[in-house]
Amino acid sequence: MKVNLEFHECEHQGDMDNYINDLLDCGATQINSNINYEAEIGTVDFEVKDYGVFLSSFEKVEAYEFSSLCN
Repeated sequence: MKVNLEFHECEHQGDMDNYINDLLDCGATQINSNINYEAEIGTVDFEVKDYGVFLSSFEKVEAYEFSSLCN
């Protein structure tokens, strides 16, 4: 399953790197990412095999709080 996720408060590349690492740790495969520095918004396109398993893991990591899944 392909997913597009938006993160807020992306002030520098380090923020996005941390968010992507959390996604990868939860079983996602990154396809693409982009940061709009002026709006402090980052987007990530990724793929997961089982969205339910991914979401269960992702809800437990810090990046979840900054994602469009939480809001």
